Amino acid sequence: MNPPNFDSPIQNLLKLTSDLRSPEGCPWDKEQTHMSVIPHLLEETYEVVDTIERGDDTHLREELGDLLFQITFHSQLAKERGAFSFDDVANDVFQKLVYRHPHVYGNKQGIGSGEEVLTQWDQLKQKEKEKKGIDSSDTSILAGIPKALPAIQRSEKIQSKVTKHGFDWPTVSGVFQKFQEEIGELDVELQKQGSLHSKKLKYDAHIEDELGDLFFLLVNLSRKLSIDPEICLRRANEKFESRFRTLEGLVEQTGKTVKDHTLEELDTYWDLAKQELQKSKLRD
Repeated sequence: MNPPNFDSPIQNLLKLTSDLRSPEGCPWDKEQTHMSVIPHLLEETYEVVDTIERGDDTHLREELGDLLFQITFHSQLAKERGAFSFDDVANDVFQKLVYRHPHVYGNKQGIGSGEEVLTQWDQLKQKEKEKKGIDSSDTSILAGIPKALPAIQRSEKIQSKVTKHGFDWPTVSGVFQKFQEEIGELDVELQKQGSLHSKKLKYDAHIEDELGDLFFLLVNLSRKLSIDPEICLRRANEKFESRFRTLEGLVEQTGKTVKDHTLEELDTYWDLAKQELQKSKLRD
């Protein structure tokens, strides 16, 4: 079988996807289903995010291609069972985006900010659902939020939805005071467990519940501070990893391993790592 050689790169990719699923195609690709390739779809999505955060245009181009293949692959699976095709996918999103941007393709008056665009977007989205008869039995403000979203992202969407209908603390201080109150409630549950000096406490459903309230409030506080909670946590992870890798390098110079040092000694190396990274930033 020769590789596709159309004038259009998209047509080449679509034909390649079809070839992989054909009787003469790839044994692995022929075995896959929508469900079985979900992990690959998620992985490619996060790899795109990673290249964007690193400002790596070379690999962003590559990772966007990998993500595009995931879309063509799911479209091919759907086409095989007569559900829809890639052209249907592209046309649907084209029509939807034209409809949801009347301030660009229609009446350009009355929209002066990104916030107004989002409000109009939600209104038009609701009209679409009513026209299609989607979720007609579910009239909740929270209807339509996918349960499969990562917990932080879903929490943010839930809180953004209810906020638009006035269900929210009016000020940042209100959220912060509630956060301190929830910390107190968590402390009460921890005290019931016994000594907090234990290295690790056993699982307790009440503690999980209170800790969940804290996570939820942190997402709300992030939104109040105009900070994306997912990006905030990802950057905190990156900061810790960078410092710990630097710490490992400093420890390696001693001829020992991390386990060979006491926690007090590692704290000293941690401070040195922070100083070294700060100097590196200043040099940059």
